[in-house]
Amino acid sequence: MKPALTILILVAVLRSSDAAPPSAQGRTLPEINIISARVLKRSISPKFYKSLMISPIKGWIVVRANLSATRLSGARVVRSELDGAYDALALKLANEAVIAGYYSIDRRNAPSVVLNVLIYKIADGTMALSFPTFDEAGGDQMDYWGCARLAVLKSDGKWTEIKGPQTLEGKGWAVRAAGMANDMRAARKL
Repeated sequence: MKPALTILILVAVLRSSDAAPPSAQGRTLPEINIISARVLKRSISPKFYKSLMISPIKGWIVVRANLSATRLSGARVVRSELDGAYDALALKLANEAVIAGYYSIDRRNAPSVVLNVLIYKIADGTMALSFPTFDEAGGDQMDYWGCARLAVLKSDGKWTEIKGPQTLEGKGWAVRAAGMANDMRAARKL
């Protein structure tokens, strides 16, 4: 009896580990909870904020990379929905991302960043929203300022970027640990 029970448990565990992560398809941005509404509200134009909060997501792509100075390096897709159709776009957006203001002298390794790319079906075609977050303890508590990138895939097959707030040339983010000053001289006085 015990060997049969052990085999049954082993099969159940193996099957559950093979399962794909839950899909974002049809869910809204607040439901998948990957960016603070406060951060998103100041990183896209008010025109799009309300509609993005209620619009169903068609697919979700996640790129993981390391921060090297202000650029992302070693970018690789770690989550891909929609059969990889937007993986190249996600990698391109990761290579263009700029993140300033991250100061850390207590870490040996480069900080890990995830770039989330959400795909929406809209009346004009397909829209992509992308934004980075730090994938570390406290990464969701950091203060982020910048411009989430919005792009629309036109009928000619080219992506057209929708201009957002003018920050870091429309492609970058500034970040700091919650409650910390970005001025290194002030940090040394602490």
